[in-house]
Amino acid sequence: MRRARFYILILGLTLLPQVVAASDLVRWLAAQGQLALGLSVPGVLLALNLPMLAEVLRRKKSARLPRFLAATVQTPWTAFWLGSLFYAILRAAWTVAHLGPASMPVWLALAPFALALYGTLFGARVLRRERVTIPVAGLPRGWRGARIVQLSDLHAGRHVTKERLNAIARRAARLHPDVLVVTGDIVHNSPAFARHAAEAIASIPTRHGAFACLGNHDFWAGPDAVEGELERAGIRVLRNKGVLLERDGDGLWLCGVDDPWSGRFDLRGALRARPEGAATVLLSHQPNTWRRAQELGVELQLSGHTHGGQVALLWLHRSLSLARLITPFVAGLYRAGRSYLYVNRGAGSVMPMVRLGARPEVTELTLTTADEGNEDLALVAS
Repeated sequence: MRRARFYILILGLTLLPQVVAASDLVRWLAAQGQLALGLSVPGVLLALNLPMLAEVLRRKKSARLPRFLAATVQTPWTAFWLGSLFYAILRAAWTVAHLGPASMPVWLALAPFALALYGTLFGARVLRRERVTIPVAGLPRGWRGARIVQLSDLHAGRHVTKERLNAIARRAARLHPDVLVVTGDIVHNSPAFARHAAEAIASIPTRHGAFACLGNHDFWAGPDAVEGELERAGIRVLRNKGVLLERDGDGLWLCGVDDPWSGRFDLRGALRARPEGAATVLLSHQPNTWRRAQELGVELQLSGHTHGGQVALLWLHRSLSLARLITPFVAGLYRAGRSYLYVNRGAGSVMPMVRLGARPEVTELTLTTADEGNEDLALVAS
């Protein structure tokens, strides 16, 4: 019964705004003397839901949609659905402001759909480079100035293609990482796409290697299969374990944990072999593990999972995000005492393939020593 209510809610949120927008479009076109368009265009837009329903049902193998058709339908469906949702909200606000039904200027009625189309064509596709300098307590001299490049939430699959993964990898390669890390959700819902992701990640040159932890989607898809493809490509998967990285004769403990939703999360296991006093960087897909990491003396945790909410107003305040419903750590850098957390917004996206106010990112983190009393942090985006 609970699952049925959930699906009814999702169906309502998906279809009702579209019906509202389509009905208003029919009336407007009829008033312009375009009755034929009024009867056809809204019908075509609503019909886009049928192939997308097949795409959803594909998870249960009860329907299959050819990939080229899925790619063709995805963008107009996403723009119309999200635009309809924004339009329904705008229409309600307009009605309240005018104390009843009132005609809306055409440009204003079209604005929600233009915004949704922007988020689909540009916002979800164009990577933003984030540059962050983090003072790490206990960081040895050999690791000063080292660059860790972080990718997260690639979601390799039918909608994040091999070509898209390679484009992400090329952007990351231009940052010349000392260490490359990928913080989970490497695939979306099938291990069949793990090889594409592994090959893209492995194409990024590094001085000290590429490392990854697994996210909830990787566990849903099949963690052993995902891990196997990554390891064969030379990417070390840190599953409740760590490794001592050497640079100029000094060590840094890099460790990773399994996603907590998997039931296999073991932070103590990841820290068990850590040398006494070693500065620690933890890869944990979900940022909510940071409080436990603080208790166990982790200086820096790198996470993903949130996508920044995909639809958000991070430029106003990072709490203005859909991700705030699942975590207080939405995006960017957080500090508690001597411990830091960086939450990557992810390079890929999930359905609906749209981003507004939370662009996909690749992150360059530069490590510096934490001099006593020095609290200066530099964050640069491009």
